[in-house]
Amino acid sequence: MMTMITRSKKRRKKRCPSIAVFVLLVLTTCSALYTSCNFSTFIMPPHQPPQLRSNTTAEAHGRKTYPEEEQKQDVIMDISTKSIEAGSHINIPPPESRIGPNGEKGYIHNAKFLLENPKPLVLSDLERESICAAPGEGDETPLGYAALENIRNHIEESKGKHDVELFCAIYTYSGGLNHTNAASETWAKRCDGVLYASDNSNLETGHVHLPSSSPSEFGYEGMIQRTRTILAYLYDNFLDDYEFFHISGEDVFVIVENLKEFLATDFVKEYEKVPNQYIFAGFPMKHQYYKNDFLCGGPGYTMSRKMLKAFVEGPLQTCQTKREGPNEDIMVSECAKLLNENYFIDTRDSKGAHRYHPLSVQKHANFAPNGKLDFDAKVVHQSLQWMNKTFGFPAVYKDDYISNSSVVFHKTPAAAMRRLEVLLYMDRNEVCNDMETSRLESIIK
Repeated sequence: MMTMITRSKKRRKKRCPSIAVFVLLVLTTCSALYTSCNFSTFIMPPHQPPQLRSNTTAEAHGRKTYPEEEQKQDVIMDISTKSIEAGSHINIPPPESRIGPNGEKGYIHNAKFLLENPKPLVLSDLERESICAAPGEGDETPLGYAALENIRNHIEESKGKHDVELFCAIYTYSGGLNHTNAASETWAKRCDGVLYASDNSNLETGHVHLPSSSPSEFGYEGMIQRTRTILAYLYDNFLDDYEFFHISGEDVFVIVENLKEFLATDFVKEYEKVPNQYIFAGFPMKHQYYKNDFLCGGPGYTMSRKMLKAFVEGPLQTCQTKREGPNEDIMVSECAKLLNENYFIDTRDSKGAHRYHPLSVQKHANFAPNGKLDFDAKVVHQSLQWMNKTFGFPAVYKDDYISNSSVVFHKTPAAAMRRLEVLLYMDRNEVCNDMETSRLESIIK
């Protein structure tokens, strides 16, 4: 079912916009500043309106061309063949700005810290009831549990080491420890390398101080520059060691085995053998709040080594280098189009079900497109309709939407991560009973 992504181009009649239409466009553009695809529970200091996420390339694709792009757009591909030395990236702080846990400058963390010291699952008294609820009686709902059972069966049936080295980069901050601790106890320890890009370095939590050039520093409005810094850091220090890089926020649950399985397919291997084609994978989105399509940053996006190298050596140095704001996936998607207009790949399975999910498992499993839709559901519904119209992808919902080989769910808080870990990988009765026994013994002592 995976296909090459091409776009149908239609001629449109020229029309003179009325004043009302002009006003509507202005309001829509302004609202888009807060509609990056992280319409989310993602936590960043200070809490501000939820994000969404978006895409374009330049004036030909309906957006402003930034001054530095006007000068260098025509040499993007030449630049992408050159090497960039660490510390010489445009508008990214030098390596010595990174401070290690002992105050050392130029800190480079050990990306294999979770492989070397895997964290056990921890069930707190506060979360125990929700994590240990009977299957289908937790937040996942009966339909969500059915989808998770299908995913668990797929994981078990397709067991075996997929020959792919995957790096998982998560942007967070020191106040997000509950999320990153939960990730360390669950899905992140199955990645071959991990980065928690944060506002300080801490060996115990795995957080790494990774400052950007944004005046907003680690706040919500600094997301674009933070992401640019993360991509440069990955390129400088880990490009040769990993084949793929998944970049996301902290409120996701990645099913690493399924992601590796997808990335190891012949489709992916053959696609990237073509010159100027790059693996950039995620959930494509297009909705009424932003006029262009993009890869939704909520569940994160996956780049191949080839893509990361081309992106950092090309667009990262020339495209929107000083842009500020929360919509980092708008920046990444717009700049990715400078490499190839058909900038993302089809990530659906052979039945047309989706692998990357902007919402939680329960939200997707109970999705009723004909009912009353909240904001989150509306933008996903509109995106599925757009994919159908533009690429011919059938608009699917509920169990037809959630692939058995799903790779990531967004909007997953810490307790939900631990719940998914139990339902997908563990014996719930054994885990919850053993932990309850240990808890009681500790109380008695």
